Amino acid sequence: MLLRPCPSLPFLSNALSFVVHLPFHQQKTISTSVFALTVFDPRIFTEPIVSTEELNKPLPPNDKRNYMYLKPMLFDQTPVFYRDEIVDKMVRVFLMEGKKELSRVNVLSALEIVKRTQYEKWLNEKDEKRRAEIILDPIEVANRAILNCRPLMKLEKTIKAGTLYLVPMPISEKVAIFKAMKTMRDICRLKAGKKRNEKRPHYPHFKDVLASELLAAMENEGLTIQAKQELHKMCEQNRSYSSMKKF
Repeated sequence: MLLRPCPSLPFLSNALSFVVHLPFHQQKTISTSVFALTVFDPRIFTEPIVSTEELNKPLPPNDKRNYMYLKPMLFDQTPVFYRDEIVDKMVRVFLMEGKKELSRVNVLSALEIVKRTQYEKWLNEKDEKRRAEIILDPIEVANRAILNCRPLMKLEKTIKAGTLYLVPMPISEKVAIFKAMKTMRDICRLKAGKKRNEKRPHYPHFKDVLASELLAAMENEGLTIQAKQELHKMCEQNRSYSSMKKF
């Protein structure tokens, strides 16, 4: 569709007059066709079933999935035994320089260390009551650790009359989980990223530091828990600025 001057809108006619006077091979055109947002026709394809419980159940007779094709699953939706939302998000948050496979190997290796540590602790425990309280599932350990590290508030920078204020504000559940993972990631990188020197020729691997931090956070201990408590203290100190909060 070529752009032509509009007689009813003189300012638009003047603005677009340069298009008309250009040679034909230099004239610009605007496409009015609708862009396809997906290659899967919604009349033919439907969303896949990602839950193992739903996969084992028969479909109702009037369900449209009986006669429609299913879209391919995303990588993070495949129903495998180690699939967990918190673990998948840890892999994405701990990503560095675009090496997602390396991040996944580090997280899964840390969970393996957690499993071995908890199993060894379970074997050495003689008291049956305490033995039953030991969590052997590393995914559950990671979930409890991240949930314990969630902050309840956050500090937002607000400038008023040329002065910068740190205003405590409520935080959503999704952002709180991300903040907890980001804090744990920075602490683990700080521990594992120390330079080699003569006094300390070896430094721990990231997976070892992450495993120890997960086990400590599960018991409400460790540097990540301390960082959360310090954030809460700063929010308490700045509670007088809470009237400046913006929603």
